[in-house]
Amino acid sequence: MKALAALIFGTIGFVLSIPLVFANGGDSTGVYACGQLGTILDTIRTLESGGNYQIESGGSSASGAYQYIDTTWRYWAGEADVSTDLYPTAASAPDFIQDQVAGVNVSAILADNDNSVEAVPIVWYYPAALDDPSWMDRIPAPSAGNTLTVREYQTRWLDTYNEKAEAGGENAITCGPTAVTGDWALPAPREVIGENTLDDPHHDYPAWDFMIPAGTPIYAITGGTVANVGTWTGNWWAAGCGGNNPPAACTSCGVGITIQHPDGLRHTYCHNSTSHVAEGDAVAPGQHIADSGNSGRSGSAHLHLELRINGIRHCPQPLLDALYHGTAIPLAADLPTSGCSFQT
Repeated sequence: MKALAALIFGTIGFVLSIPLVFANGGDSTGVYACGQLGTILDTIRTLESGGNYQIESGGSSASGAYQYIDTTWRYWAGEADVSTDLYPTAASAPDFIQDQVAGVNVSAILADNDNSVEAVPIVWYYPAALDDPSWMDRIPAPSAGNTLTVREYQTRWLDTYNEKAEAGGENAITCGPTAVTGDWALPAPREVIGENTLDDPHHDYPAWDFMIPAGTPIYAITGGTVANVGTWTGNWWAAGCGGNNPPAACTSCGVGITIQHPDGLRHTYCHNSTSHVAEGDAVAPGQHIADSGNSGRSGSAHLHLELRINGIRHCPQPLLDALYHGTAIPLAADLPTSGCSFQT
């Protein structure tokens, strides 16, 4: 992780010393212990520290399970809304805070690189190789103790990642169901949903847009049958969909899922990176159905949640607020049809 400062601060003076490969990456919990994001974080911990959240490097300021140097830690802690006054170094932070910061960091890497897991080890080791492929077969700063080329490090990292994915089975791909209240569940892990985001208005019609790190599990807010799954993983702006000759594959929802509930409610989840369900699947409340992303007409990684009854959009915000705070859950049909967008 020492090398990532080069990407952030525009210098190449911080280079990773190749770590030993340890048996495992230690234990994590919640959103950081399952799915693609959990497997990536486990791989990084394994290679960087063997899962030791308190370890400190003798030759640099690198510390913690992900071996953040202090400058890089301060940057990503800020991105994760973690106080660096309270936790000035990685090793000074509790395990779950280190996981949170690294999760935001990895999500940014995935979002910037079309959800490519192969990009993660390059950025973690020597990010300049992303823009200059000639570095892939060179050893960056051997005087600092590095002995592997970027490609060799990437291969070692991906071998470890694939071993963990295979060993983890279904848990390496999907997470178990989230907490369910009656027939309802929050659409993302509670720990990543900020209380102040629950009533955020949509830009022009009743819906809810929630900025969320790429790779975060997305859960079905209630049950039903999968009516549609969008598969376009591209990004609207990056693919030139707004131009005069847009590619035929362009779709605004990107990797999207629509679920039909027997009572007439249709709930849709857009802009994901990966879907874990197929058309016709029966889905339970709180089931892990997708991983968040930046596909479709999206400016950055986020979840677009939309509720319709008989074709009419209803505001999700009161339902989400009730689920978050544990108050009485309103009937879907009683959710307002206006007042939750900048247009109304």
